[in-house]
Amino acid sequence: MDKILSLGLIGCGGIATGAHLPGWANCKRAKVVACFDVDRKRAEAAAEKFAIPRVCKTLKELLALDEIAAVDICTPNYDHAPAALAAFRAGKHVYCEKPIAMNGREGAAMVAAAKKARRKLMIGLHNRFRGDVQFVKSLIDAGRLGHIYYARSVSIRRRGVPSWGVFGQKKLQGGGPLIDIGVHAIDLAWFLLGCPKPVSVSGKCYETIGKTPGHFGLFGAWDWKTYDVEDFAVALVRFAGGQTLCLESAFCANLPADREAAADIVGDKGGASVNPLKVCLEENGTLMNCEPQFVKDAAPPHHLGLWNFTDAVLDNKPVAIPGEQALTIQKIIDGLYQSSKLGREVKIG
Repeated sequence: MDKILSLGLIGCGGIATGAHLPGWANCKRAKVVACFDVDRKRAEAAAEKFAIPRVCKTLKELLALDEIAAVDICTPNYDHAPAALAAFRAGKHVYCEKPIAMNGREGAAMVAAAKKARRKLMIGLHNRFRGDVQFVKSLIDAGRLGHIYYARSVSIRRRGVPSWGVFGQKKLQGGGPLIDIGVHAIDLAWFLLGCPKPVSVSGKCYETIGKTPGHFGLFGAWDWKTYDVEDFAVALVRFAGGQTLCLESAFCANLPADREAAADIVGDKGGASVNPLKVCLEENGTLMNCEPQFVKDAAPPHHLGLWNFTDAVLDNKPVAIPGEQALTIQKIIDGLYQSSKLGREVKIG
């Protein structure tokens, strides 16, 4: 009989019930056997809906369960590092929702703890598993686009401030759209660039629309009185090999259309975009704009990430998105925030 990975779920809110638990329910090699949430009623509701046999009163109780080999952390950002560090001390492998943590310091502590415990750490930057991203990656790997020297990362919402949770509170979230939705676009662009080492960033954050009353919200009215994160962040990132990345991320921007978890890639033989998927080539003296057809996800990307983690733990293989890579993305985000505060380019260590 094939091995089964027994998991504990930490945090039973929307991302857990909307994406993670359906993914685990469709994973043949894993089973969620216990869950915990600071709101016990929320945990009990998730347990009933997804047939989780045990609801724990505390995180300590969950981590003390010998049958649990790994945990899935679906808490707000402020709890990523504390939950992960406790899990590593208990000898558990960790899958954690993006971003890795509130900042690079916390993320580095998680990476160090995983190494010390000799356990796996994977971060849920699941957009890498999308069919369009994998298709463009295959073109790059085959040399069809040549040397990739520039990318643009885009996560723009016209009026998309979440009206739930703590997304507008810096002390609990770490930032605004940059750390929430921008992290996905930065990661997939960086992934398509070949994961080069960042050396500096120059950027600017704007705080305008979100902290003022009377605005339309696509997700309903948000609490503008507690909103203290950026509306819009822009930056230029330089990499050691000479490549560059421009990024834009916004919850509120007066632009005509939303474009989220998107990227444009430029090479010396061709270029490509994801969301929407397009390829620009020059063939036989002719410029061509191509729109590939029937490029589909192999499964929901969230699910593919969870399944990759499962196989990595059970078969003792590397995870697809290790903590070290997510930490690099966090350093870019931290650098942008620092650059905006100082009004100059900053180095990334």
